[in-house]
Amino acid sequence: MRRRDVLRAALILPFVATACGPGAPRDYRIATGEPGGFQSEFAKLLSSAMADGPVTLTPINTAGSLRNIDLLKVGEVNFGLSLGDVAAATGDPLRAVGRVYENYVQLAVPADSTVAGFADLRGRRVSLGARGSGTEWTGLRVLQAAGMSPADIEITPVSLTDVLSSLADGTVAAAMWAGGVPTPSAVPRPGYGPPEGIRLIPLTRELAVLRERFGPLYEPVSIPARIYGTATETATIGVPSVLLTTVSTPDEAVSAVVDTLIDRADALIPPGTVGVQFLDTQTLIQTYGLPLHPGAVAAYRRHHR
Repeated sequence: MRRRDVLRAALILPFVATACGPGAPRDYRIATGEPGGFQSEFAKLLSSAMADGPVTLTPINTAGSLRNIDLLKVGEVNFGLSLGDVAAATGDPLRAVGRVYENYVQLAVPADSTVAGFADLRGRRVSLGARGSGTEWTGLRVLQAAGMSPADIEITPVSLTDVLSSLADGTVAAAMWAGGVPTPSAVPRPGYGPPEGIRLIPLTRELAVLRERFGPLYEPVSIPARIYGTATETATIGVPSVLLTTVSTPDEAVSAVVDTLIDRADALIPPGTVGVQFLDTQTLIQTYGLPLHPGAVAAYRRHHR
């Protein structure tokens, strides 16, 4: 379906306003990701952009998508960021606010490693992401797409903030994460990371299998040369990041967030970012079957006029 058709379909959905009343809260919590990761940076910028408005957001750092969804389900946060594949597999009570930016699945090894592809990691220690992260969930799908199972490698979870040190000291032979480009904490710098730097492993074959099994949720993307010191462009897997809420969040709060995503888009991109952003009405609503919150539908309808 064309983007224009999807937008039209979303905007004609019936909308029933939820009255919040004069005592409705104005302060809400958003679950993000690990410090130094793209989700955390994006949420901080969103919080800052909303600081003087009628609705404010307080970012809460977590391990990532799986933890964020758990917190949403029990009502400990009102909003949360998640990889789109994790969110699409979860369903109720989640509702989408919008697709916000592209996550790039990044698999790094020391630059002087002999590893050339996923198959070369058989029998070695590999981080598929921090425990409870969306990367870990997606990483298991990538592993299966490579024709391997968890028994074929020694899964060794590493937090995003420890990726460089873990590759440098041999804790893992390879480390995976999903985020924007570049991911701040993964950029090699003096005193951090392997002496020769890091190198990204292409995931073209794995992407083809994922698209065959799960459809266009997984997208072909490339990481430009020299982002992390890698000499050439690296083809890899794109997974959208979706901003989530639940059915119980007041419409006016969700609408305020959508207004900020659209009206303050330029303020929501971390400095130096070269990855794809989806901060416009045509692409924000592409949520891969996850229903939009009624407050989001109302806001998109208003901006579409």
